[in-house]
Amino acid sequence: MKITGISIKAIVVSLMLIPLASVAQKNYKVVKVQGEIQRVKTGGLLVVGEDILDNENFEFKTSYSRAFVVNKEFGCKVLSARNDNSGPQFLPMSNSMSVRVALPAQPSEIIEYYYGDIFVSGYDSLKIDNEKLRINDDGYFVVSYNTGSKDYSERMEYNNGKLVLPYCMILDKPAKVTLTYNDEFGESNKTEFTPVYADISFKDEISAVFDNVKGSREDKVAAVSSFVNEFYGKTTEDAVEAWIKNILRL
Repeated sequence: MKITGISIKAIVVSLMLIPLASVAQKNYKVVKVQGEIQRVKTGGLLVVGEDILDNENFEFKTSYSRAFVVNKEFGCKVLSARNDNSGPQFLPMSNSMSVRVALPAQPSEIIEYYYGDIFVSGYDSLKIDNEKLRINDDGYFVVSYNTGSKDYSERMEYNNGKLVLPYCMILDKPAKVTLTYNDEFGESNKTEFTPVYADISFKDEISAVFDNVKGSREDKVAAVSSFVNEFYGKTTEDAVEAWIKNILRL
């Protein structure tokens, strides 16, 4: 069989493309799945612990379907559908590790923060700008809820420039909590939030995020904080750091 110059060139090009194709593929481990996501190549639903490739095709069964995936080299990503439904996308976490939010300086900013889902770990605190916002008898926050058998109401603790949720709330585990700001004129701002209580069962997820982020401990804590904010509820890096150190022992 005679091999022409053209066929030799084709063989060389093909061999060159093999390593390029393998490099182009990135392997991610699934840490958390929200909603239902189907792997097109297998027909099965995506489950925690599986390895997937970033060039796979997926079918997102609901509008809120997404997954949190990790790669030791490329870090943490959120797998979701593109806005135009043209296919999947692997996005960086929306809460960037480099972003540091300014300290709340008005009651309205704190009321805005405590709205929606709030991650509650037992180490929860929110730093405020105590030069601009004074917490005293003329201005303070009240946490109230119903346990099913009684109504509960208590001032939010204020220590060293931080607002702290009452520990009894964590023990009672109410499904809904109301936060009210009281000043010398009475109630002036109010909000309602849904506590999402930290559980030791989260350890595998948190460990996967913690172990697959390059950089300092601060970078790892920031990544875990972003993950919690993304999939569970609002939290702060201080609360996450205390929780993973004292409870998860990471």
